[in-house]
Parts: sequence; structure tokens; C-alpha cells
Amino acid sequence: MEIDLSEIKKGNLILAGIGLALLLGLMFLGRAFTPEGNRLLTWQEWQVRKLRQAYRAERLALLEDTNRLAELLESGVPDPARAQVVVQGVRRDLAEGKVETLADERQRVADAAQAVLDWASGIGDYNAAVEAVQRALEALGNGG
Repeated sequence: MEIDLSEIKKGNLILAGIGLALLLGLMFLGRAFTPEGNRLLTWQEWQVRKLRQAYRAERLALLEDTNRLAELLESGVPDPARAQVVVQGVRRDLAEGKVETLADERQRVADAAQAVLDWASGIGDYNAAVEAVQRALEALGNGG
């Protein structure tokens, strides 16, 4: 049996090669993102996966914000301007929060931000601000 390939043009051969490369790329991409057990994700499993990723990202942002508040307290010297800038950034991050299970943690961070701002402005107690930041850190540490 003889196969005549003289009819195939060079352009068609290049397109076929590109198509094959795309298919191989999709195969490797699929293998990288296929969950354990080599099964397809259902819509519900996909939503759970997205929510877990959002939870981790938001929790990390809350932890970073709380650490910035703690850094303000480390100096022991109130700096109202710096505190206001930091607290505004924290509040912006808090407003972007969407994960319902982190509502308590967001509230603790908001309370800590207000306590630090009050201390830096001279209307709040240093120890109260430290306690508020510690409560926020504990809430975020227990949620791991």
C-alpha cells in the first residue's frame, strides 16, 4: 500500500503541526490542574476550590495588615500621620473582603486599626491598642 503525500501543501502541514502543539499544550495544562484521583471537577468542587483560594488570599492580607499595625506600636512613639495612612490602607483592604467565614477576623482587624489610630492620635491607651492587635493576630492564627 502506497500513501501519496504530494497533494499536501506545506502550509497545511504547518497548520497541522501548530494544531498538534496546541493539543499537547492543553494536555499538559490539564494534567497540571487535574485534581487528585484524575477526575473532572464538578461545578460545586470548582466553586469550593475558588473559595479556598480566596480565603487564603484574604487571610494573608488581613495578617499583613495586622502586622503593619503592630509595627506602628513597636516604636512606642505615636505618629498620627503614619497611623492614619496605614489605617486607611487597612480599611481599604477590609472593604474589599468577600469571604464570609472571615467576617469575625475582619472585625478584629478593624477594631485593632481603630485602637491604633486612637492611640496614635492621643485619645486612646497604648495597652488597649496592643491588646486589640494581639486579639486580631490570635484570631488570624487560629483560623489557619
